[in-house]
Amino acid sequence: MTFHRHMDDPELIADEVKPYLKHWGINPVAMSLASHSENIVYKVMDQTGAHYAFRVHRPGYHTPASLASEQVWTDALLHYGLKVPKAYPTDSGEFYISAQCGGTTRQLGLIAWLEGRPLDQLITPYGDGPFPMDMMREAGRVCAQFHNQATQWQPPTGFTRPHLDVDGLLGEKPFWGRFWEAAGMTSTQRRTIKHQRDTLRERLLAYGRPENIYSMIHADMHEENLMVSPDGLMVIDFDDAGFGWHQYDLAVILISHVERPDFNGIKQTLIEGYLSERAMSDADLAMIDLFILVRTLALIGWVTDRPELGRDDYAPALIDRACSLGLEIL
Repeated sequence: MTFHRHMDDPELIADEVKPYLKHWGINPVAMSLASHSENIVYKVMDQTGAHYAFRVHRPGYHTPASLASEQVWTDALLHYGLKVPKAYPTDSGEFYISAQCGGTTRQLGLIAWLEGRPLDQLITPYGDGPFPMDMMREAGRVCAQFHNQATQWQPPTGFTRPHLDVDGLLGEKPFWGRFWEAAGMTSTQRRTIKHQRDTLRERLLAYGRPENIYSMIHADMHEENLMVSPDGLMVIDFDDAGFGWHQYDLAVILISHVERPDFNGIKQTLIEGYLSERAMSDADLAMIDLFILVRTLALIGWVTDRPELGRDDYAPALIDRACSLGLEIL
């Protein structure tokens, strides 16, 4: 994809998209950048003092039907009792507006702003303080509640979200990019990554998609998307949500801790929280490590497929991690 000069300049894009808030009946009193990753998200305050998350979606990432389906699922999660953002329709009843900004067409959407503290802010380097095990146990419970809802829920006609299955994660056109073609790998690393891809494909094809294990998942439930509040953990950012294995959600929560000496305790605490809300067999739980490797490979693809974010320096560490994890897991 070719990026125009200011395609991802949040300050310039803010000036372009701000007028579109009128379609939600909002006259913004304040508007500030909240995050710039897959999407650009602004925190908006209206004339009543209410706050919203105004999302400018990455061009070409989702179809309008897929974006609308995201809101269908989050609405179902809200009705189930989970703490997720509410989506707001425009005055005409649509959840998204197409806008020319940053030199291309983007979809704009508005959701509730959930006030809380990202869980990652409570996690200190090993030795600098205790790990918030209570929050990890709660994360396991919340993750299980998501899966309880998804396996009981029947998506309506027209619902469409990506499948993070064998093809979506390890196929020729994976959802997050062709990780095995990442620049900067040594010949040995490239052979190792290819072997991992081939082996993981075989294992996941043999595992299949059991109905009690494969459903809609959040697919990006890391600590920046888990918000701590007095009412418990809230979950934000459903942009990557799709159909996938439940262990992938657990792997996403765990992946940033795999190099900590207390990783086994963190993993066990997460699983304890999960099992308090939803059953999973020992054989299925044993697949979590495999999905940690799958997630690592997906992240390599994510970084290398998004050069405009300037995170190329993250790729070498991910490649090293994948190579070392493969020795332990495969």
